Amino acid sequence: MMEKYILTGGPGTGKTTLLSHLSMKGFTTLPEVARQIIAEEQEKETGILPWTNLALFQELVVKRQVEQEKKIIGNQKIFLDRSLADPLAFAEVGKIEIGPYLYDLIEQADYTRVFYLEQLPFYAQDSERKEDVGLARKIHEQLYSVYDRLGFDIVTVPAIGIEERLELILKETRLEKNREIERKYRVEHSQVKEMLGRYAVKYTGTDNEENTLYDFHGILKSLDCVFRIRENDNENILTLKGPNKNPSFTNKPEYNFSIPKPVSIALDAILPASVSYSKRRENYRPLGDARCTISLDYLPQLGQFVEIEAASENQVLLWEKRLGLSEYAINKSYPALVREHEITNPR
Repeated sequence: MMEKYILTGGPGTGKTTLLSHLSMKGFTTLPEVARQIIAEEQEKETGILPWTNLALFQELVVKRQVEQEKKIIGNQKIFLDRSLADPLAFAEVGKIEIGPYLYDLIEQADYTRVFYLEQLPFYAQDSERKEDVGLARKIHEQLYSVYDRLGFDIVTVPAIGIEERLELILKETRLEKNREIERKYRVEHSQVKEMLGRYAVKYTGTDNEENTLYDFHGILKSLDCVFRIRENDNENILTLKGPNKNPSFTNKPEYNFSIPKPVSIALDAILPASVSYSKRRENYRPLGDARCTISLDYLPQLGQFVEIEAASENQVLLWEKRLGLSEYAINKSYPALVREHEITNPR
């Protein structure tokens, strides 16, 4: 699977230098499109430049960015100097409009993470970077605002030495595969929906689930492992989960297999069930991160919850902050809560 990592930040954050070092280390890189276009347009008598016609210039940037990203093929890590999200920030600073089509392009681009580079202590203008220090800072801050509003998994890279920056970036690209990384919150849905309205998120559907966990004399539970069959709108999914590695998060190996209904029925007849529960789940996905899901859950026995699941703990914490959920976090799984409820409320 291709992994697309974005380097962004205002003018004077060292993106070009970092990209050059990543290229020397053998990684595929995509240079900044805006700089390419400025160099080309400056050769023309009436070239389209950001300081003469920002609206047309950003249209050129978006078109070129799409063309360049379409050329990327294969399963690899690629580092991009800016992305399709950056023109939004430049447009907002310049008080111009870019059509809503750009949001669709950002969603389709399927970016993995963004590295937001803090500004370096020195700043110099050149033939392609004409912004003064004040404007450069304004653009820098607006870029974070845009990426945050789009719900990207943002890793902030401080203004440290080049090798330290490279080490941090490369470490943060080593995302673990086949893991369930999530956190739950006991909170009213109306409160969360109000906050979600401030971000670019997309409703992706509602699931109606029937979940059954199976165990053998409590052995799996004692090992912090799960064997579960979930029926979700006539789809049957067998899930295997391993031990958790973070006491304040759910961060554990997870493998899902779609199984035929007859197999599900046979397993249910053979295996000893330990707990069962129903759940209605309303799902939302940020446009900037297809690997993140914000779910509004309702369990008849327990009430309303929110679950944030993502490819990194960093992204879970970012959404926790965005939605103001930290005080509502709980460290218990739904099966554990259902078991507690059944003990305190016997039939």
